[in-house]
Amino acid sequence: MRLAFTEEKILSAKTALEVIFPNKKTQAAAHLFIQFLKENKGRVSKGQVSRFADRLQRGELLYEGKPLKYSRRNFYVTILRNLVAMGFIQRNVPTWDASRRATQYVYVVNIFDIPKKPPSVGFWRLAYYICRKWNLLFEDAEASA
Repeated sequence: MRLAFTEEKILSAKTALEVIFPNKKTQAAAHLFIQFLKENKGRVSKGQVSRFADRLQRGELLYEGKPLKYSRRNFYVTILRNLVAMGFIQRNVPTWDASRRATQYVYVVNIFDIPKKPPSVGFWRLAYYICRKWNLLFEDAEASA
């Protein structure tokens, strides 16, 4: 995936997903995945992600009132892989599942601890703005938790 990060593009984007994914359909599918993560408090098992991808492929999920079909393969290759590779989501995080009495390995959302003011120039300034927009996606979920 080729990304063109410019400060203007990042600042004009409504969400981090618009910066990370240039394709509108991919943005829509990623938005549905973010909603799914919020519903599950930012922690989902591999099985839950698989069922989400199946529902997305069958077009059972609604985006802006319309069913969205997005292939399972594209979800894993484009959305999940890139979110994990960029550090927005952690993979294989061990958590204790009390109902099963066993350790379960899950995907967990990364919320970044960033300063109040951005760095002055360069890559770190762009990364600051992207991470701040990412954190805003989950801000309301944290307040309710």
